[in-house]
Amino acid sequence: MMKKFYINLFVFFILSFIYINNVQANYTATVVNPEGASCSLRSNSSGYCFYKDKTLNDYLSPVVWLDTGDEVTVLDGYPNVPTNNSNVCKDYYVYVSHVFYKDKVTYYGYYCHNNLTTTLLNDSLKKEFRDAGFPESYWEKLAILKTAHPNWSFKAINTQLSFHEAVLNQTYSNKSLLRRSMSNNYAYLSLSEDSFNYYNDRFIPYDDTTGSDPWYKTNYNTIAYYMDPRNFLSDMYIFQFETLSYDNNVSDDKLRNSISSIFGNDYLGNYTETFLEAGKESKVNPIYLASLSKEEVSNGPTPGTAIDGEYNNMYNFYNIGANSGADPVYNGLNFASYTDESTLRPWNTTERAIKGGAIWIFNNYVAPGQDTSYFKKYNVVYNYLLSIGRTPIYNNYAHQYMQNISAPSNEAVTTYRSYSKNNMLGLSYAFFIPVYNDMPSSTPLPTNSGWPNNYLKSMNINGNTVAGFDGGVTEYNYNLDINNPVITIKAEAISGRSKIEGTGTFTINGNTTKVVKVTAENGDVKNYKINIKLTGTKFEDPVDVKTTLNNAGIKNNDKYLSGFAVGSDIGMIKTKILNINKDAIVYLKNSSGKEKNSGAIATGDKITVTVNGQTKDFEAVIYGDVSGDGKIDNIDFIRLKKYLLKTITLNKVYEESIDLSKDGKIDNIDFIRLKKYLLGDKSIINQ
Repeated sequence: MMKKFYINLFVFFILSFIYINNVQANYTATVVNPEGASCSLRSNSSGYCFYKDKTLNDYLSPVVWLDTGDEVTVLDGYPNVPTNNSNVCKDYYVYVSHVFYKDKVTYYGYYCHNNLTTTLLNDSLKKEFRDAGFPESYWEKLAILKTAHPNWSFKAINTQLSFHEAVLNQTYSNKSLLRRSMSNNYAYLSLSEDSFNYYNDRFIPYDDTTGSDPWYKTNYNTIAYYMDPRNFLSDMYIFQFETLSYDNNVSDDKLRNSISSIFGNDYLGNYTETFLEAGKESKVNPIYLASLSKEEVSNGPTPGTAIDGEYNNMYNFYNIGANSGADPVYNGLNFASYTDESTLRPWNTTERAIKGGAIWIFNNYVAPGQDTSYFKKYNVVYNYLLSIGRTPIYNNYAHQYMQNISAPSNEAVTTYRSYSKNNMLGLSYAFFIPVYNDMPSSTPLPTNSGWPNNYLKSMNINGNTVAGFDGGVTEYNYNLDINNPVITIKAEAISGRSKIEGTGTFTINGNTTKVVKVTAENGDVKNYKINIKLTGTKFEDPVDVKTTLNNAGIKNNDKYLSGFAVGSDIGMIKTKILNINKDAIVYLKNSSGKEKNSGAIATGDKITVTVNGQTKDFEAVIYGDVSGDGKIDNIDFIRLKKYLLKTITLNKVYEESIDLSKDGKIDNIDFIRLKKYLLGDKSIINQ
């Protein structure tokens, strides 16, 4: 919800028809931070001020609020005022579209542009609010309320608590919850380890965990918004600070009508009289009891599971004891089944449930000093009670009625509508409003909407998965061969809604850090650092064939190249050499002298290498490949046997390939080695 900037829009009600000849062009203006702006009637005017709420279809009070950025259409002169409204203003017609929490409310009214002033806050009100204990940051909004409702009184409850400490204590465990559907904004929800699972890419439900719309833990900034009383100093929300005690000065008819208007067509309307009696007997405001029940168990024209007698035929109209879990409704009805005559339990009839629940609320909250809807949710009265000579029963932040952080404001709206509909806003109401130490200048709701996951699922460097990779760990070390300083980084995010930057192929010139940046849909960024260190000894530029082959890791002597795994592609030889010296020239041929750039390396393949004008010819040796087909099989075994029996002779390169023991002789040791290889001992022949 946007930060509120308020305008006091006064409307002049004309009792007679007025026609204005000097019509000017209409225009659209945008309100820009007119803090507490108001207007007064012209000196030659008569009448009174009002505005009309379209949703409630009623004239409510002389005050309406605008936010920065709201568009206001101003039409000069009577002919431009819509003809469907008989109440015309001598000066201007104003259209305001404004969104309250949950409800879209459209206001129609008039205001006197020429007499617009900047504040309602005069010296008298300043003194009143200062003497009541309110910091200056409360005054402007209280001034608007006081001007609109002279019979209302405001008392500051000095909690003697740091605002930061108070908010922080509401972030623990399951104290502060919201349904996702109540805000449609992931930005309100906590991203702590116990609230959001980055690895599974989901929020962790805290209540109604098996339902389709569970409750989730909220974050610090959201809690701060709902705990800051200054965000709710308006007609719609002020009643969360109203005392919950029963007021004998309000007639039964007014109370009865208010309860009925709260319930409307809801099934709860069947119990209007019972709620009125419950308020009287328990000394709890029956309007509050009705608002609470509407918030907790409203189910439309038919009873819902919280009040229809399911689960042991019990009832619980206030969801008392409906603790967190898979089925909080059951928890509440299970609570109702206990025996406690002081609160009329078990609540096995609707009357016992409504009246006994009201007694329970009085005993547990009103009497101990948590005497407002706000203090029932946020217990911050311990220090205040001590300061006025009362002994607190519960410590700060303990014994809190509900987990829904929007419940006090929701109940306040319900109460306000009921009072308005029944013309009760002019009565005297006392509001007990908390004050904290070190309050920030403002506490807006978070605005960075979108999915919050910015974790990586995996990271791959040069074709290999990073060992021990964890999306929650953001720094890794990687050693890179100084003679092949090219790195390819690939990464995959857990959420398909996030964006990855910093991957690709890079040539590294020295020790450095590469960063893979992951941006969540909501804009949150996580940077994964890869500290790259060049290792090994830098090879000098090869000046001859032998140095080139050595640097390329190819075994060689004056005649043969060896050390190749059976089945290795002959093209690999050229690749290794050119990686070391891009200017080298390499020719590959088979044993018959025909060009061979691919296929398995075979004994007898010919390799010619030229470096800096020096050319050398080599033959490839695959130990055990006596036949020269690049494989080691029975054909090679037979040829070796025949060679040992001296029935065949072999060229030098094949004699080299048959010396499996590499002792310069060909004998039974080599025969036994080859036999073991063919029987499955692949380690017996070392290339």
